[in-house]
Amino acid sequence: MTGTEGKSVTADSPAAKPEKKPKPPTKMEIASSIYLRMSAQKDMTRKQIVEQFVAEAKLSAAGASTYYQLIKAKLG
Repeated sequence: MTGTEGKSVTADSPAAKPEKKPKPPTKMEIASSIYLRMSAQKDMTRKQIVEQFVAEAKLSAAGASTYYQLIKAKLG
C-alpha cells in the first residue's frame, strides 16, 4: 500500500485551488495616491492634503498628519 491510496490527486494540484481575491488597498496606498494626485496640483497645501487623507483614506487627523510626513519623506 502507498500513502496516496484513497486520496484524490487533483485536490493537491495548484489548479484545484480557488482563485484568491485581490486584497483591498491599504490606507498607506490610498494616502500615497491622494498625495501624488494632490501634490501635482498648483497651490495645494499640507492642510488640504491631510484633510483629504481623513476623508478618503478614513484616517484620524493625527494619523493623516503622520502619513503625510512619511509619504513626503518617501516620495518627495
